[in-house]
Amino acid sequence: MRIKYEVSAGGLLLRRRDSTYDALLIGRGAPPRVWTLPKGHVEARESTEQAGLREVREETGCWGEIITKLSEIAYWFYVGKAKHRKAVTFYLMRYLSGDPANHDHEVDDARWFDVAQARKTLKYVNEKRLVDLALDFLAANPTAFGEPALPEPLEAQAERVSS
Repeated sequence: MRIKYEVSAGGLLLRRRDSTYDALLIGRGAPPRVWTLPKGHVEARESTEQAGLREVREETGCWGEIITKLSEIAYWFYVGKAKHRKAVTFYLMRYLSGDPANHDHEVDDARWFDVAQARKTLKYVNEKRLVDLALDFLAANPTAFGEPALPEPLEAQAERVSS
């Protein structure tokens, strides 16, 4: 059996909104759509970072900057009689500019979701885990987006005061 190895990169693009974040997801297929994170093949002479930024821009219509590497996801699939192993490196990215309406022809929709809703909406468990990793990173690095830390939620303030 022939095995084909593929290398891809993509990202979780977040933007700040009040005391939370929005995540930009891509949707494919007729409604109900399959919602995933943008990703695609690493081209010749391109780093995974360059490919991740390019794929996010192409598939979402938005520009971002890499904050940190989140994880690599590897999986197997078949196309005809060929077995494929794909390794995808995902990055946490901060939104800079752009409009999801300008996504390319490879996706049917690109849309902002509240980060908690994005986690629920994502089709694949491994991508849901990437959201968890991103939120853990942001909790440990509150100024990672180059902005003031998010205010502590009122519930946490009240809990701390009452103890």
